[in-house]
Amino acid sequence: MHKKHADAKMPTSPNHRREEEEINIKPKPPPPPPPPNPNPNQMELPEDIVADILKRLPAKSLVRFRCVCKPWCSLITSPSFVRTHLKLNRSQFQSDLGTSTRIILSRYCDTLLSMVSENNNVVETVELDFALVRNLPYYVKGHSDGLLCLVINDGFGGMAVIYNPSIQEYRKLPSPCNFRSTREVLGLGFDSSIDDYKVVRVPSNYCRLKCPGYQPQVEVLELKTNCWRKIPDEDTPPFFIEHIFQATEVNGGLYWLAEDHDASRCVILRFDLAEEKFKVVLPPPDENCKSISWIGALKDWLCVVHTRRLSDVHVWATKDDKNWTKIITTSRFPRIPGRDPFLDSFRYMPLCYTEKGAVLMSVRGERFVTFDTRDNTFEHVDIRGAQHWLQETVYCESLVSPGGGGNPTESAVALGSDVGVAEGEQDEDQTAVGDSTSSNSLRQLLVGLKREVHNLLVCSVGHRNINDDN
Repeated sequence: MHKKHADAKMPTSPNHRREEEEINIKPKPPPPPPPPNPNPNQMELPEDIVADILKRLPAKSLVRFRCVCKPWCSLITSPSFVRTHLKLNRSQFQSDLGTSTRIILSRYCDTLLSMVSENNNVVETVELDFALVRNLPYYVKGHSDGLLCLVINDGFGGMAVIYNPSIQEYRKLPSPCNFRSTREVLGLGFDSSIDDYKVVRVPSNYCRLKCPGYQPQVEVLELKTNCWRKIPDEDTPPFFIEHIFQATEVNGGLYWLAEDHDASRCVILRFDLAEEKFKVVLPPPDENCKSISWIGALKDWLCVVHTRRLSDVHVWATKDDKNWTKIITTSRFPRIPGRDPFLDSFRYMPLCYTEKGAVLMSVRGERFVTFDTRDNTFEHVDIRGAQHWLQETVYCESLVSPGGGGNPTESAVALGSDVGVAEGEQDEDQTAVGDSTSSNSLRQLLVGLKREVHNLLVCSVGHRNINDDN
């Protein structure tokens, strides 16, 4: 008994203790299996595939999709996604009215109309819910990357506004000194050297004629800094611009059709957005004393309409402000009952291309036509929901905020309106934890969109290979 008790008191060797510990260690149980999928058709998509699909969707759809969940909201509103989406839309701009290209019709003391579709020469219009312009005179002065620059006569000196109709947000700009409401001439463009948008105020012909003591000057406002600054007097051009003309932004510059009173002629005036310098662009070759009745843009070309009343119309285009190419010439105007078609020969304005490759043209404020350059023929376009309008503005859909990087914006939608919100749509937190049926429907939609994108890419590659072989 004493020997056994003594043995029990003997200390255990380190090796023996380690062996006992190893024997007592139990292996870790395997992780529990994942919970069963309540819907076998539901699938998770990688984030990069989701982003690749979303960037191809229209801006208005993406605005609604911001409410799906917080990760989607963060993705869609991120600066990198906005730039990627804009780059893709820019590549399609003015190539087809059904893609990223949109046309807005401005009406006197009435709301803006958006042309939303083009099919078999029939265009539908919808009213934009932008309460700020309702029952007030206004003009669209320019546009850039989906942002519109408007001046609204509110009865208190007027206000300049940057408005994005795709995301229904706007921002009021501070008024420069001696601001004269809708009679002012403004332009809007993107300066890639500073990665910001600039609003440019240039001399107004109306103010020169109607406003005593008017001093022409040029001022620039950058959206990020939100303040006006005057450029040197020696850089102010000796030309004046009609307040009803919109600025045309092409290849880093703003263009206007200006009046040279000394020579009694019109000149093409260019303002370089980076250098902030003006220059006069020489017009296309003059043929039979034709005059320039319009300037604008088709894709990345500066275009002018060269015409002579009761005669023919020529549309010229340039990319470098030097070499002009004639892209349209016609004297075969469409017949309008009870009207001489030649009386409108100086009123034709090309706006964009249609899906079939024809040029959509406006006959100022009254109707639209398409012109097929292959057989030199016109066709009438039926505009539904619009009678008369003052201006047509062709812009590119985008997610670009009027805030310009930090400045607050306001919702353009009138209080109590459901415009831009899908029926039954919930707020962000509710939607993020929504039922599995809604989540599954969205995923199925994305899978279908991905399949369509894949098919489109396959067809495009195949078409390119066929052209290369030929």
